[in-house]
Amino acid sequence: MRQTVTRADYFEAALRILATDGHRALKMSALCKMLGVTTGSFYNYFGNWAEFTPQLLDYWEKEQTVRIDELSNRAATPSARISVLKELASQLPHESETAIRAWSNADPLVATFQKRVDQERLAALRGAIADIVPDPAMTDLLAVMGVGLLVGVQSIRSPVDRGELHRVLDEYERALLRHAALID
Repeated sequence: MRQTVTRADYFEAALRILATDGHRALKMSALCKMLGVTTGSFYNYFGNWAEFTPQLLDYWEKEQTVRIDELSNRAATPSARISVLKELASQLPHESETAIRAWSNADPLVATFQKRVDQERLAALRGAIADIVPDPAMTDLLAVMGVGLLVGVQSIRSPVDRGELHRVLDEYERALLRHAALID
């Protein structure tokens, strides 16, 4: 058995289980087996499964949405911010994200997190686009298109072809920048 694991180790292992086997396979026994620990280790960190689930989802939200927005805000220019968002979106754990979205259809707690993540991603993209597209209605539309492209590729490709996704997001970025240039 493995000696020491962290909360992050549990969360990353849970995301791997979601990616490979879906939300129905995410069980304490599978998680502990993957990490090579006993259930006592799990209980030491989380107390019970009902405490683990929201902490996992909070981790996912912070790592895959809040952190990405923070990193993109460090970009020197508005177009660089769009590029950073695109690059980081390409690196998301897409299969885990697809499993979380499916899980959200069956679990109200997961649905709450999923909706919040979608809204945070829309807000982050909207903020980046607003710096290059001054029309608020167009900014909103372009943000919905961007998040929709990401979710759409995640939904129709399993596993996600990262090269294809990158090409889709490259074309979206070019369209955004062309649109911004046309209205300047």
